[in-house]
Amino acid sequence: MFQDAKFIMQRNTAQLEARYHFLQDGQAFDRFHTSFLEDAKLTVIGRGVYDSIYDLGDAFSKKFSEQEKEKRKFEYKLREVYVDLALPPLSLRLGRQQVTWGETDNFRALDVINPLDLRWHWSREAWEDVRIPLWMARGIYDIGKIGPLEESFVEAVWVPWDFQRNKVTTDPRRPWAAIGQGLRARANSFVNSNNQLFNLQTTILDRKPDRALESSQAGMRLKGIWRGIDFSLNYYYTFSADTGVKVRRDLAAAQASSCPPGTVCSVINLVNPRSHVVGFAANYSEEHYTQSVFRVESAVTTGVPIRLKSGIPHRFDQDNNGFDAVRRTVIMLAFDRPSWIRPLNHLRTFFLTGQFFWRHYLDYNGFFRGTPSVHHALTDDGQVIHDRFISVNTDKLNQDEFVMTFAASTSYGPGGLWQPLFVFAFDPISTGGYNRLSVDYLFSNHIILRLTQDFYWRIGSHDPGPWSIGDRFGRPGDSRHETILSVIFQF
Repeated sequence: MFQDAKFIMQRNTAQLEARYHFLQDGQAFDRFHTSFLEDAKLTVIGRGVYDSIYDLGDAFSKKFSEQEKEKRKFEYKLREVYVDLALPPLSLRLGRQQVTWGETDNFRALDVINPLDLRWHWSREAWEDVRIPLWMARGIYDIGKIGPLEESFVEAVWVPWDFQRNKVTTDPRRPWAAIGQGLRARANSFVNSNNQLFNLQTTILDRKPDRALESSQAGMRLKGIWRGIDFSLNYYYTFSADTGVKVRRDLAAAQASSCPPGTVCSVINLVNPRSHVVGFAANYSEEHYTQSVFRVESAVTTGVPIRLKSGIPHRFDQDNNGFDAVRRTVIMLAFDRPSWIRPLNHLRTFFLTGQFFWRHYLDYNGFFRGTPSVHHALTDDGQVIHDRFISVNTDKLNQDEFVMTFAASTSYGPGGLWQPLFVFAFDPISTGGYNRLSVDYLFSNHIILRLTQDFYWRIGSHDPGPWSIGDRFGRPGDSRHETILSVIFQF
């Protein structure tokens, strides 16, 4: 399994957080009195990264130019900077920040305000580390008890201009590139209906929303407790963080006369449709019979970008651009429970948690397609042309998609020095799966040693599935099983 293992990452991260409580009890800087503002503090979070693999790894030295390596191995970012203001019963947070909604773990339904940076390690890091903070205003109005509701409040979020997409790399040289099911290469050729081979030249027109007030995103939620049920009603008006692709056949035809001989010129638009997200989330602690916490989350999303199969009937693709924006629902059911498993740990309980996701397309048709893949071009007699690659999309989306997850964790030793974790995820349609085995050792009050082993696998099916948990990352000959050693210093 590990005979072709490669050293792919040696990421050194320093994250510094500072808070300045400059106003307390209505007095700022210990000298100025404020009548309506009771409390205020400034938070700044910065992150610096050095990935030394680009200096140490021979494979990376050969794949990237010196300029590319310098760009990829360093990252310096002011991740979050915001001011918290308390004006009871109103509190405000203004600045670059993260906002988390919903009840899910490791999958997202209502947690869509901040996009994700999936370029360096997909979604295998903690959400707070891969979310992309945005400049926004967040306000919470504390209602308290109103009718049958307790601890209720209304939260509003406004992102005036800072739209960003989910960041995904398609560079096949990078270990976590999203390349579909095919080769680690980019398409450079096109085969027409007569099986003629042409060079492919693609022009990309980016239609990303402008950084202007008309590109604002905003939403609100009502949160409260009703008869022990902690719930929220959510609405968010946004752009899809997933980027759609429109094939501009009209522009390609206009450029045909200037296209080099033996070349097919293609033009595509990158778009992010407007989207409405409406949802509900709740959790309930049932202490009498099951001693478990039950969680539920549901969302309806419009404007989900979808690729369409080429050459389909006009009524399914009236713009003839291989693109549609559709509606999709997500339902998540979960449980959390501390449980004694005395043969495995007679001193401490295990924390058990499980989730079930069901994703359903409301506007489904059989021409929906997922991620395209890259294959070698072939000669007329079926011989592989090694330096010519074509794009193929046979990834048919299912109307209903499912994934199940389960995790267990506990601790051993004096003070819980050893903390093992087991994670299991399974897509029953694509029969793809993911396992994580991890253990933390609390070496001291400031140092944590972590050893993690990730496995990706599938059972028979060639359906890649939408979750990227098994089939896409666990295919034979190109699996992404990982062994990770982390040293965490906290002060």
